[in-house]
Amino acid sequence: MRYFTFILKIILSIPILLFAIATFLGGAYFQTVSLILIVIALFYWPFLKKKRRVSIFSRITFVVFMMALQLTVFKGEPKQSIYLSESLQKELYKVYDSKMAFWPDSTEQIFVETKYGKVHVLALGNKKNPPLLMFHAASMGAHSWVDNLQPLVGRYRIYAIDNIGEGNLSELNDALIFPNSPKEIADLYADVANQLGVERSPVFGASNGGFIAQVYAYHYPEKVESLALFGPMGLTPLSAKSIFMLGAASMYPLDIVRDKVVHWAFGDDDYCHEKYGDWFDIIMKATIPSIAQPVPMTVEQKRTMNIPVILFLGTSDPIVGDAEIARSEAEYYPDIEIHTLNSGHVIAVEQRGFINQKIIEFLNL
Repeated sequence: MRYFTFILKIILSIPILLFAIATFLGGAYFQTVSLILIVIALFYWPFLKKKRRVSIFSRITFVVFMMALQLTVFKGEPKQSIYLSESLQKELYKVYDSKMAFWPDSTEQIFVETKYGKVHVLALGNKKNPPLLMFHAASMGAHSWVDNLQPLVGRYRIYAIDNIGEGNLSELNDALIFPNSPKEIADLYADVANQLGVERSPVFGASNGGFIAQVYAYHYPEKVESLALFGPMGLTPLSAKSIFMLGAASMYPLDIVRDKVVHWAFGDDDYCHEKYGDWFDIIMKATIPSIAQPVPMTVEQKRTMNIPVILFLGTSDPIVGDAEIARSEAEYYPDIEIHTLNSGHVIAVEQRGFINQKIIEFLNL
């Protein structure tokens, strides 16, 4: 019985200690002390042989009281911004500007006013060309499409959208109010498309942007000519490990933690690390996104989407997960072309040469 009790105490103490470390790194020192006191109380408490029940009751009372403090006194203020500080926000903007050096000088930067705030759009190409919408990968920014522009420039009016609620140049009016369901997401970007004058277009989506592209196509099929998906969320559920890794980067702002998460997300591809390592690092250091968690499209939803779809899956994608499972889920699309490549999650960058050629064939360019 004593052994079982000791193991139980260990199990209860580990998450409390991890949270204590996070509060210490965040500068909440009184909260750190209160959490450590809870752990101490679990392992040690003055025990009076003649008043055993009093000792047990007092220990339980103390632990409950300290836990109540966590939910009341240390609850904290409501989230005011997705950025942890103004200085980090400015630092992120500087990195964004550095990434724009790779884009053509003719790129326009447009801000579209919506009910949630300003949506930033990178616009490129002749306004008389047919439009094309691009939704970037989770935490990557609209600038990250630069490696896939080559087959599109000169043929389309490209609109690369900064997904609102993430660290980029889009800006929420209120960090607590954002599109929080697939329909609200689709409605928002349909509004953006309308304000840009885009009636119907091909739509590209990577990672979380792939989820956005899918729900946009489902709820507004009349606005989508075709769909190109690159390691998209929305085919498989977001794994517990993915939630843990991204959460750890926010809770534990240490270089060693961020380096681990960057390597987990980017894999071993040197080009991805060189091109976007600094961007992903500042995203983890500076932001706590306000976005809806992607949920898988249902079989019925996919079966109703009678548009051409091209899908690229990575064999080592830690976020989408097993490529064969994702493939089996995607095959419910009536008209789909699937390519499984030796790649991690940022597949549109890592396998840009092959993908750009396939895009040319897919769009009949």
